[in-house]
Amino acid sequence: MMKSRLTIFDEPMLYTEGLSKLLTQSNLFSTVDLCNSYEALQENLQDQSPEFLMISSNMLRLTDLYKNVEKITTENKNIKIIIIGNNYDIMDIRKLFNKGIKSYLDKNSRYDEFLKSIQALLSNEIYICDHAKEKMINFLNTDEKKQRFHMQDPLTKRELEILKLICDGLSSKDISERLFISINTVETHRKRILLKLNVKNSVGVVKYAIENHIID
Repeated sequence: MMKSRLTIFDEPMLYTEGLSKLLTQSNLFSTVDLCNSYEALQENLQDQSPEFLMISSNMLRLTDLYKNVEKITTENKNIKIIIIGNNYDIMDIRKLFNKGIKSYLDKNSRYDEFLKSIQALLSNEIYICDHAKEKMINFLNTDEKKQRFHMQDPLTKRELEILKLICDGLSSKDISERLFISINTVETHRKRILLKLNVKNSVGVVKYAIENHIID
């Protein structure tokens, strides 16, 4: 199997030179080029575009990183970009992947995680370090709780009453007779409840009620 070329865009040189020697000894890459300025990186990419490019957050501000990742991936279709981020926010990481990166590692990622990311990229997969994955899971869980417990438009007393009757399996006709209101009024309340809870049907209403301990 033909070995790939790697370009590292990072500083200081003491660290990058050490990493370069380590990677060359690992026999993963045929060559490891070091760039510690944007001009040197541009020259490197124009000369002979590497298969792998590792960019450190030391070198570019996040807004510049977005622009450059997009530019590099547009001009070099086969390049696989690895970002070494500075504890970036989940939304920022997501945007970087949308711009075209293939791997995200945090500054606290270890060498073995870097090797895992290379193996993933060689298999045409993407890679996100464990630390960022954990943040993503926490973000999704928190976001779900926010959606569940903080409705922008809370249910009225009447809507809550109708919700409980829906959960008891009553039809619109049954509810109208129980509450002495027209079927049309019940249907209007039903539609508002579905809209507020962001669910499609009575099953979703029951699920919401159970999860939020409105019913047992």
